Amino acid sequence: MFARGVIIFCLLSTSALAADDKPYLNSRFGYSIDLPSEFKVVSVADNNDGMSLESPDGSAKLLVWGNNIMERDFKAESSSRRKSYAEDGWLISYEKHASAWASYSGSRGDRFLYVREIALCDGAMGNFSLEYPKVDQKRYGGLIEKLVKSLAAPNRCE
Repeated sequence: MFARGVIIFCLLSTSALAADDKPYLNSRFGYSIDLPSEFKVVSVADNNDGMSLESPDGSAKLLVWGNNIMERDFKAESSSRRKSYAEDGWLISYEKHASAWASYSGSRGDRFLYVREIALCDGAMGNFSLEYPKVDQKRYGGLIEKLVKSLAAPNRCE
């Protein structure tokens, strides 16, 4: 009786998890993030640094990737990336950072962009960006919160 209850509990837990998010662990950089199950993978980087996904209707684009820091430190790398988005025409209207993470967002035309970056081990960083139509701001606000909370660095660096 006990074993049967455990099996049913495990099946229910797995179904509930699959209905919400798909855990993703990047083996190259060690970051993890819970990807929305309704988004489909469009491409995976050949060098295993991340992937691109899109919403079922194709209107929202989610990029998840890791990279080696090329600037002097995490803060400088983040600043350089934010500047690059601005040079591409994004009007950055929000930004917040700490020593090990940064977030910024903005708009361009009828689209919003949200970017989150975290410091990783060995001079690397993990990132996601979500670009979506302004009319869907309420729809994607909760998703951004979940992505921010789930984007994580390894517990320990070796």
